Amino acid sequence: MTEGQGGAPGGAGAGGWQPGAPAPQGSPPDLGDAASQAAAGARGAIDDVGRQIPGNAAAQPAPMGLVYGDVLNRSIAYIIDAILIGIVSGILQVIVGAIFGPAVSVNIDNLVNANSIGDLTSVNYLTIVLGAAVGIAVSFAYFVWLWTSQRATIGMKVLSLQVGNESNGATLTMNQAVIRWAALFGPAALSQAFWPAPVIGWLLGLISFVWFLVLLYTTWASPTKQGLHDKYAHTMVVKTVRTVA
Repeated sequence: MTEGQGGAPGGAGAGGWQPGAPAPQGSPPDLGDAASQAAAGARGAIDDVGRQIPGNAAAQPAPMGLVYGDVLNRSIAYIIDAILIGIVSGILQVIVGAIFGPAVSVNIDNLVNANSIGDLTSVNYLTIVLGAAVGIAVSFAYFVWLWTSQRATIGMKVLSLQVGNESNGATLTMNQAVIRWAALFGPAALSQAFWPAPVIGWLLGLISFVWFLVLLYTTWASPTKQGLHDKYAHTMVVKTVRTVA
């Protein structure tokens, strides 16, 4: 991997990273696109906050107009993606519940004689497993398809982020995208699938949380902002910036 001035990634060009377009010095803003201006202002505010975090200072832009994607920008992008995935998954899970019954039912008839919460509720494990499968499938399809076809998820596009091959910025192969998704969300997916199991669900939930912290730390500590998931998949996330011509 080559590095440009100021620690920005190399490999721009055909089939590689897509740098931000230069902004002519002194050119007036396009007042006709208020949404773009608002998004640009929000991105600038996020970058300002990120620079205040020790060890998370954004790299200075090189002429190619790219810097490594920092933890703050990437975290906000994931939150946006999670909201979108949650909406789609929630709708599909409601449909699953309508077909196979609710995940948890309350037995009103046992209200008087109930000795514990277990006597008042009944769990539909089929609906829970199917609902988890739906959520996992939506997440997998969303990230893998957008990484390999658009180089970025919707959340990443809002923050001007893109993901590519670490050595030349090429669009991810299907194999890279699957490995990256598994490294990022695999433990959480297993935790979601097995959470009804008393012991296994709790252990997987704990492992998922610890793994999340590991990914967060390794991304923050890496000079190129590559967490373990990026190392395993040989990927890198960069942020496009507008340079002054």
